[in-house]
Amino acid sequence: MSSKQIRHILQLSPIERKQFLDSFDYVMFDCDGVLWTVFESIRGVQHALDALRCAGKTLRYITNNSVRPFASYATQFRSLGIDLRPEDIVHPALSIVRYLKRSHFQGLIYCLATENFKNVLLQAGFDLIDGPTEPMEESFRKIIATVNDKAPVGAVIIDVDFNMNYPKLMRAEFYLKRDPNCLLLAGATDRALHVRPGMNVIGPGDFLDILESATGRSAIILGKPGPQLAEQVISIYGIEDPRRVLFVGDMLRQDIAFGARCGFQRMLVLSGGATVEQMLAEGDQECVPDYYADSVADFAKLIEG
Repeated sequence: MSSKQIRHILQLSPIERKQFLDSFDYVMFDCDGVLWTVFESIRGVQHALDALRCAGKTLRYITNNSVRPFASYATQFRSLGIDLRPEDIVHPALSIVRYLKRSHFQGLIYCLATENFKNVLLQAGFDLIDGPTEPMEESFRKIIATVNDKAPVGAVIIDVDFNMNYPKLMRAEFYLKRDPNCLLLAGATDRALHVRPGMNVIGPGDFLDILESATGRSAIILGKPGPQLAEQVISIYGIEDPRRVLFVGDMLRQDIAFGARCGFQRMLVLSGGATVEQMLAEGDQECVPDYYADSVADFAKLIEG
C-alpha cells in the first residue's frame, strides 16, 4: 500500500471541503474514462461541471486521444452543456504540431497514426508519408525493398495506429537508424486503452517500446505523461502557480503522473481505467493521487453539500 494517505473528497469534513475547493482555481480534466467512456456517458458529469463553473473554477481538458476530430469533441461537449473552443483542449496531434513549429522543423515526416491525427499535421502545413497498410507478400527481400525506400525523413511520429503492422515498424526503424538527427516523437504512450468497464485494449506504448529498443533512441513524448507536454501546458495556459491547478484523471501512469510532472494537485476518479485497489497498491509516489472520487459527479455533491 502507498505510504501516502489518499482522501475521498466526500469523506472530507465541512472545513476540509472548503479548504479543498479554495485550494485551486483551474480544473484540468482528462476526457475518456473521466467525462465519458468510449461508448457511454458518465452519469452526473454535466451537473458537476456546471457546479464547478458556478463556483468560479476555470475548466480545461487534456486528452491522449487524437483519434477524434475537433468537431466530434465539440459535439460531445455540447451534450454536456459546454461550448468547446479549440484552445480549451489539448491532445497529442496538436501538441506535436506546436513542438515542430517551435523547433522550426522543416522536412518530411513518417507518421504512424490515425487519419485524423495525420490530417491535423497536414492542415498545419507539414509533409507526410505513411504506410504500407495493404498486406504484402511474405518475403524479406520484397518487404525490405519496399520499406527501405531512402526517403529523406526528418521525423518519425507514433501514436494510436489501428493499422499498425510489422512493415511499418521496420520502415520507422530504417529511418531512425539511418539518420541520427531524425526525430522520434510520440503522442499517446498508453499501454492499455480503456474502452468500457472491464475492457482494455493494447495501446501504442508497446509499439513505441519496440521502436526505442530496436533503435536505442528515446522518444520526445508529447502526450501524457510526457515531461515535454507538461512544459507546453504550463506555457499555453500561462500557469504561474501550478499548485492552484487540480488535474483529474482515471489512469495512474498517464494522468496522475502527468499531474505530478506539472506540479498540479491530482485527483483520481474510479470511472475509468484504475481501481481503488490499484491506487492503494501503487508504489511510485509520482503516480499516487492527492484525492480520489468515484466519478466527476462527486464534485456536485461536494459543492452542494
